[in-house]
Amino acid sequence: MIKKPRVICFIPARSGSTRVKNKNIRIIKGRPLIYWTVFRAIQSRMFNKIIFSSDSDQYFKILVKFLKKDKLNFNNLVFDKRNTKHSKTKSKIFDYLKFDLINKYELKKNDLLVQMLPTCPLRSEKTVKIGINSAIENNKNLFSVCEYDFHIAFGLSIKKKNWSPAFNNSPLITGSTQSQSQKKYYHPTGVINCLHVKFLNKNKKSIYQNAFPMIVPRSESLDIDTEDDLELLRKVI
Repeated sequence: MIKKPRVICFIPARSGSTRVKNKNIRIIKGRPLIYWTVFRAIQSRMFNKIIFSSDSDQYFKILVKFLKKDKLNFNNLVFDKRNTKHSKTKSKIFDYLKFDLINKYELKKNDLLVQMLPTCPLRSEKTVKIGINSAIENNKNLFSVCEYDFHIAFGLSIKKKNWSPAFNNSPLITGSTQSQSQKKYYHPTGVINCLHVKFLNKNKKSIYQNAFPMIVPRSESLDIDTEDDLELLRKVI
C-alpha cells in the first residue's frame, strides 16, 4: 500500500517590493493581501502544515491579527523567519526550498511541498485541490499556467521609433493577423506549484524542470505587480 504523502504549504512574502510599496500588506476588501492566500490554504483543509515565510515579524503579526478576527483555525500555521539574504529580489525561492526549508522542517522524501504566492490571491479552493491531487496521482511536479491575455505571436519590441517582431514568422510580417488562427501560448503563474521533495535534487535550477503544467482560469491568475493590478483586484474580489 502506497503511503499518502504529507502536504506542506509554503507561502513566501518578503517585505521589500520594488514596484508597489508594502504590497503584501496592502488592504484588499478589509484584509491584507497576504491574508487571502493563507485563508485559501486553511479553507481547503488539504495541508498538514502551512509555512508562512517572511523576513518581517510584523507581517506575521498582521496576518495573525486578521485570522483571529475571523475566528479561523490556524493551528497548523507556522512562521518561518527568513534572513535578509534569502529575501532579496534576486534570491531564488527555489534555492531556499532545496537548501534550507527541507532541512529546517525535516521534510521527508514522500512529502509534497505546495508553493502558493500571496500575489495571486484569486485562486479557488477547487484549483488548489485539483493541483494537489494531480501532482500526487501523476507522481510528478506540477506548475500552474495561464493562457496569455493577448496572442504572444503579435509581440514586438520597440527601440526609439523602430520596432522588431518577437518571432521570425510573426503575423505582423506574414500578414496573417487573425488571432483565431494563432497557436495558443501560456505563461507560468504563482497560483500553485506542487513539488515532490524526493525530486528536489540539487541539480535542478527551477521548479519547471521535469514538471507538467496545469492550466488555471485567467480569472484566478491575476498577479499583483503594479498599482493598476491592485485597483483591478479591488473590483473583482
